Amino acid sequence: MPRKITQLCVVLLALLLSACAPLQPGREYVERDDLKVDPEVRHSLIVTELLQSRRDQPGGGSLLQIQFSVEAYEDTDMEWAVQWFDEAGMVVPGVGVGYRDVRILRNQTRFFMATAPHERVVSFQLHLREDR
Repeated sequence: MPRKITQLCVVLLALLLSACAPLQPGREYVERDDLKVDPEVRHSLIVTELLQSRRDQPGGGSLLQIQFSVEAYEDTDMEWAVQWFDEAGMVVPGVGVGYRDVRILRNQTRFFMATAPHERVVSFQLHLREDR
């Protein structure tokens, strides 16, 4: 009988300790579109391709590279930028982060390419907006 009481106490103590253990906060992954286009330029252009691939590096590993093309219906001054994200959905800062200016003429298709700043990048978001 005393042995059963001891076992019961051990089980209750284990349950009590497991209930007090800190829990890892859950991360909620937020779905995001690969492409965000400012409504001001949406009426004058269309992104005709949005491709991604991994490029092997000489020392091992690989970098995410994206390619896209933009076709203009009218002369358009716009800016573009890429935001890079790691596996946890956190932004990976890059060198020279910011928008790049570009002018696209009517009925012209321009091609662009960007390479991630770090190997841990697994996804991206492309931003197109009106030139400011």
